[in-house]
Amino acid sequence: MRSLFGVLVWAGVLQAVSCHLPGDLRLVDNGFEGLVVSISEDLPQQHCNQILHGLKFVMTDFSSELHKATEGRASLREVTVVLPRTWQTDILSCSLLDPVNSIAVPTTTHLRVSNPHPVFGSNPWVQQSQGCGRHGDFIQLGGDLLRATTNDSYSHAAKLLMGVWPKFRWGVFDEHGYDNDLLYPATYMDPISGEMRINNCKDEQHPICDEDNHVPEAPNKHNAQCQGKSAWDVIMASQDFKDKRNTATNSSEALIPKFYFVQAGEPRIIIVVEDTAVMNLQKRWDFIRKAVRRVVVYDMPDDTHVGVVVFNSVARTTASLALMDSVSDIRQRIGSSMPRNPSHVPEKHKCILCGIQEALRALDMDPQGADGATIILLTSGAGATPKREMDEMVRLSTVRGIRIDAIIYPFTEQQTKLVNSHGLEKLVSTTHGSIYSVMDEGVGNDSKINMMISLMNSLLAAVRKASLVSSSGASLIVHSKAYPGGVSHVARGSFTIDDSISSDARFAVYYYDITHVGNTLELITPSGNIMSSVNMQEEDGDANVIFMNIPMTERGEWHYQVENRADSHQGLQIEVTSVESENRLIRLHIWTNVDSVNNTSSDPIIIYAEIKDGMLPILHAKVTAKVQRLGIDTNGNEHTPIYFYLQDNGLGDPDITGGDGVYSRYFPNIFHDNESLIHYELSVTAHNINGLAIKPLNNILSTSTQFFVEINDQSCCGKSIEYEHVTHIPPFQRTEMFGVIGLLSKPFNEDTVPPNRILDLWADINLELHKISFHWTAPGDDYDWGQAHHYEAVMAKSLSDALIFNGERINGMPTPLTVGFEQSMALITTRYDQFLYLVLRAVDEVGNHGEVSNIVSIYVPRPPATTTKAPSSTFLPFMDANYINNGFNLSYNEPAVRVARHKLEDIAIIIGSVSGFLIILAVFSTFCFFHVSRRQRQHHKNNNEILEANKNSMVKKNSAPLFNHNESTDSEASTMKVVDVKSVNG
Repeated sequence: MRSLFGVLVWAGVLQAVSCHLPGDLRLVDNGFEGLVVSISEDLPQQHCNQILHGLKFVMTDFSSELHKATEGRASLREVTVVLPRTWQTDILSCSLLDPVNSIAVPTTTHLRVSNPHPVFGSNPWVQQSQGCGRHGDFIQLGGDLLRATTNDSYSHAAKLLMGVWPKFRWGVFDEHGYDNDLLYPATYMDPISGEMRINNCKDEQHPICDEDNHVPEAPNKHNAQCQGKSAWDVIMASQDFKDKRNTATNSSEALIPKFYFVQAGEPRIIIVVEDTAVMNLQKRWDFIRKAVRRVVVYDMPDDTHVGVVVFNSVARTTASLALMDSVSDIRQRIGSSMPRNPSHVPEKHKCILCGIQEALRALDMDPQGADGATIILLTSGAGATPKREMDEMVRLSTVRGIRIDAIIYPFTEQQTKLVNSHGLEKLVSTTHGSIYSVMDEGVGNDSKINMMISLMNSLLAAVRKASLVSSSGASLIVHSKAYPGGVSHVARGSFTIDDSISSDARFAVYYYDITHVGNTLELITPSGNIMSSVNMQEEDGDANVIFMNIPMTERGEWHYQVENRADSHQGLQIEVTSVESENRLIRLHIWTNVDSVNNTSSDPIIIYAEIKDGMLPILHAKVTAKVQRLGIDTNGNEHTPIYFYLQDNGLGDPDITGGDGVYSRYFPNIFHDNESLIHYELSVTAHNINGLAIKPLNNILSTSTQFFVEINDQSCCGKSIEYEHVTHIPPFQRTEMFGVIGLLSKPFNEDTVPPNRILDLWADINLELHKISFHWTAPGDDYDWGQAHHYEAVMAKSLSDALIFNGERINGMPTPLTVGFEQSMALITTRYDQFLYLVLRAVDEVGNHGEVSNIVSIYVPRPPATTTKAPSSTFLPFMDANYINNGFNLSYNEPAVRVARHKLEDIAIIIGSVSGFLIILAVFSTFCFFHVSRRQRQHHKNNNEILEANKNSMVKKNSAPLFNHNESTDSEASTMKVVDVKSVNG
């Protein structure tokens, strides 16, 4: 066994890892730094030594594989391993050389060690939510893969890891096909040799397919996503290597990585609040005090360290960092630590840098220090921060490894630049934080209750992000609804308590003034029992709330009614909160494809939402995004929110792979009067109220580690992941706030947004009819929104022509359907024994065309010689209907492809078949006519005979009629009818 003596560096002091957590994975001087490996809480403690021992050997071998695959351009310099919270590192089964430091859970982990996957087992796999050249979300592998006991096993695991690293880091895709996959088949006909060949790279043993071995015409996912570029070309164009960065070194040896072992600790949160004169207006300061109290006293999870800092021209700590619990009065003391009145320091004199520095000092008083902590910065959206101070804040946050979430309070309509006035956008983006906003809603000297609720929920969203991923975390909003005053005297509604949340819930009524809540407050359980608030309700005037704690809450649909006495410009807010179930952890994670809060480029924004039950993806859930424009409309009202579904369909643009639990869609294209930076707040709700959602079950056969399978020997996954065993899951509902997105809007007269790309085009060929059928899913008009205007398609002679959309234009394409619907067309060809390439794209009403689709290669062998005269056109239409003539000229002098008519022999066959059918129908009708006439005559004769016989019969009342069992059914019915009549008549 090889020794790694002198290579392993144990984190003896916290500062040793201060530059690693949280951090970006970066390639510096040919060595990757900042790689974070997390070990799942689900893995048992007794496997600790084996997993850590295997991880060290596998990652060291992986560094060598990476060095070799990149020809000396990259290897691994350092690895930070985050151990589970529940592991005890001072016992025999998990004995480490030095004490392990406790740090806050990093916001980003690159490699996850967990239980086996239902499809991939313990082998490494990558979740890829974005397209070509974009990094993957994470790598996951099973802990069993690291528990091997031989060097060969470690070496093989390192090769498997190297096989998926290019997909994770550089955004390449699989260059092989799959059995029974129509889009990415396992084999295809090679246009060069004319023979069937396996769909893969020529050198399948090399983890990166270079130009010499790349097969651009192969129908695989990489060629579809990257438009025929080789994996090597995509990698060399990445940020790691472009502009001659990290060129190949002369060293023949890879770096031996250093390992830093840390352990997930409790979250540490400092709430930093601006205390200037601007907060003196209306109820702004009062709402801040109530919001901070609510989130600290009621929503902050136990075992969280919390402190409070206020700042104006200077900063001070009003509550030192303290550990939350549910026994002592610490929550009350921290929640009441805000000053009762704001200062009179002008807003322009505020010093945000002072607030950040004071927060770091408060964190440094804790043994864990500031690294990995979260600062929630609550500040107004006006005033300017000097560039020098902003640069210092960015430097401090980067060096100390903190995340900053900003809440702009209050946001006013005049703030068109939002965070740009402070430069907070750069600060938040650098630290992987989020920005939230609270609209300024005032009525005279008062502020609306909506403003207070929005501030409370923004604080809660930031706290939830800082909570441990593996714990029940902060409060979860189960139900939230506003009831305006002056409309109805009773607020009625319902909510559902399912088994994905704790059995303890809190029903709360928030008010502006306590007199706005009447005496009636009732809850109706799913079983129909009425729970009155008498002797159950509690009041907290410091948070403007009346609430009822409901222990051991009955599962099902609850109903409530609350007397609403609010006036017309206020109202009541009903919220039900709980926490995640300890037995069922459902998490909703939201992100976008842009790193910056403000997207001022022409690149589109794509919204992603991942919904999982533990580590397993949830399929067929209803995932709805809500986009709320900030500010007010011309009538002085809030803008109408936009709701739309996200999809996990695997169509390729934007959703890369179906069945992975990642739902996505393009941000809607919203036009305005002129070009401007418009800000929206994004939130996402996922639910299974209809009961259709499912999740995969682990296949027992896939959980065993297969150490010596081929790297590319996978049965999955092309367009989507197919699971062998699935199960329906109980109802659930989750809502999370993402924060603010800035989007550069376009004027109404400038439509520059094209349809999205078609990436599921495939074909089948009927050799007898020489018919080629093409199938695809309709794209949108503006990316994946709406309905495109028309299609353009060409049949090219070469792959290079197809890539640039050069070839024989196909006229008569079907009219596009609404986005998401399947479409097809069929052609009959007489172009035999040659390879052709079909490509397709959609065009909107102003001529914006989408990118070229994936390329479909076609080969039709020449049929046996016949005496039938061949049609004059190269391609003849197979079906008429629903088409337009796009009027484009041909790219070269060959007949156009048109929607064609049937061949003469086909028409003759059809006419003969129809004529024969009509003759048979006529004969059959004549036979039926004479047969029915004969039966009617016989039926009439039998009735007369029975009536005559019954004249001499005596029938007792209610007696059973006697039947002649030899008579027909018709006779029985007649006899019974007559007997009944006589018996009734007596």
